[in-house]
Amino acid sequence: MRIIDKKPELFEKSSCNIWTDPYIQQQMLKEHLNPSSDGASRKQESILKIRDFILGQIKPSGSLLDLGCGPGLYTSLFGDEGYTVTGIDFNKASIEYAKKQRKDIDYICGDYIKDFPQGSYDAVCMIYCDMGTHSDNDRDLLLKNIYNSLNNGGVLIFDVFTERLMNDKQEGQNWEYAPTGGFWNENEYLLLSQTFHYPEAKAFAYQYNLLCTGQNKHFIVWDRYYSENEIIDILKQTGFRSISIHHNVLNGNNFTSDNEMFIVAKK
Repeated sequence: MRIIDKKPELFEKSSCNIWTDPYIQQQMLKEHLNPSSDGASRKQESILKIRDFILGQIKPSGSLLDLGCGPGLYTSLFGDEGYTVTGIDFNKASIEYAKKQRKDIDYICGDYIKDFPQGSYDAVCMIYCDMGTHSDNDRDLLLKNIYNSLNNGGVLIFDVFTERLMNDKQEGQNWEYAPTGGFWNENEYLLLSQTFHYPEAKAFAYQYNLLCTGQNKHFIVWDRYYSENEIIDILKQTGFRSISIHHNVLNGNNFTSDNEMFIVAKK
C-alpha cells in the first residue's frame, strides 16, 4: 500500500503539499473564509486584533508586503488603510479569490522562499506562524531577502510558537475514515496521521498518509518553536537592529496552539 511510517528526516519535504494539492487547497480556502474558524486563517475577531497590532508598529502609510497572504484577509484591511500592498502565496485557489476581490492590490501566486517578490517595502508581515514551517536554512534565506527588501527603518512583523508548544503537542498516531469524503479528498479515504517531536531542533513533524481508491498521497507539515533569546539572536545576525517581543496579542484561539509570540524587528 506504499504507506510511509518512518520518522522523517529533519525538515524533510514530502511528495505532496497541502497548500498546493488541487482539492485540499480549495478546502483550505473555505477555512480561510470562515470568520469563526482558526483553521487556516484565524477567526475574524483575531484578525482584527492582529491588524490593529501591526498598524501600531508601522508608519501610517507606505508599502507593505504580506508573505503567505492566503485569500487577502489582511492585505485587504491594509489596503483599506491606504497602504500600497503586495501579497504572495502559493495556494492558487486563494490567490485567484484574492485577485477577484481587489484589483488595487498586487497579488502573486508563487513560493516566497524560491521567488521572493522584487521591490522595496516599508513593512513586511508574515502571520499564522508561517516562519516555523520552514527549515532553518530556508528561514535564514527568507530573512536575508526580507531584510534586503526593507527600506531603512522598515519593519518586519511575524509570529512564531514559543517553547510552550511542547505542552500542547505530543508524539502519537491516529487514523480517520471518511466514507463519503471530507477535507482531504472528495471521495472515500483513510487518513493515517503521525506526530513526531525533534526536541534538539525544537520542531514537530505532522506526517499524513492519505489512502484513496487508486492513489496514495504523503504529506509532511512542520512546526518550529523558539525561545525569545533564540529568535532575537537570529534576527540580529540577519542585521535587524531593534527587536521587540510581544505576548498576549491574542487572548486565546483554537489554532494549533495559542502559545505564540509576535516579533517586531526594525531595520
